[in-house]
Amino acid sequence: MAGSWASTRLAEGIANQLPNMSALILESVLTCPRCGFTKTETMPTDACQFYYECTNCKTLLRPNLGDCCVFCSFGSVKCPPVQEQRECCR
Repeated sequence: MAGSWASTRLAEGIANQLPNMSALILESVLTCPRCGFTKTETMPTDACQFYYECTNCKTLLRPNLGDCCVFCSFGSVKCPPVQEQRECCR
């Protein structure tokens, strides 16, 4: 019994030291498909962003067919709902 308790405590200690793999990434680098300009933006956690105007060439970005938002289409990181594998704003 004592060995079992010690093994459980050791496993809990190791688990507490591991990074939280479910932590959301809230910053994404958007890349304009027209001019290639990149900009780091903070993603909303409570809504999808359907439109984004490129700071450089003023092109209005919209999600590609099948994507829920501009971050899923043009970002370095998918939006928070997709990261969490939950229903998005479709």
